[in-house]
Amino acid sequence: MEACALKLDFLTINVCIITVYRSPNGNFQYFIIGLDNIILKIYKPDVQLIICCDIKINYLIESEEKQELNNALNSYNLVSIISFPTRFKNSSRSAIDNIFLDTTQFGRYKTCSMVNGLSDHDAQALELYVANLNSKRNKHKTVIIRKIYFNSINEFKDKLSSELWQNV
Repeated sequence: MEACALKLDFLTINVCIITVYRSPNGNFQYFIIGLDNIILKIYKPDVQLIICCDIKINYLIESEEKQELNNALNSYNLVSIISFPTRFKNSSRSAIDNIFLDTTQFGRYKTCSMVNGLSDHDAQALELYVANLNSKRNKHKTVIIRKIYFNSINEFKDKLSSELWQNV
């Protein structure tokens, strides 16, 4: 298992975002124990947890692993909020990537799938609505969008290759 965490302190809320990857060959019980140990080290009552993960458990179907993970995360009041397919391979589809959060602390949120074209996994976007989060900040919004297409990937490779040869 691999994990990384980021803590964000805002004016009205503190959030810790944990990203987790579970290997498809990894022992599931070690994963549950490891995830619980990570949460125990980070958990504080005044910090809201958000777990973003590639866990290799299909949330589109019922399973013992899904139930066991739900039970472990429910003890921290964390629930799954992804209900759409996140991985497409051949003719199959699954939801093995997920986001878990305390929905009682984030009353309004929105999720969506984002096709990135670089993987057989789609990205998941999470938009949180927190009251007065930006009340003392500038009211402007910056949006950066990077569109990646098959041709743009090839153009990037060609440009990178020619720049490397110019420096030789």
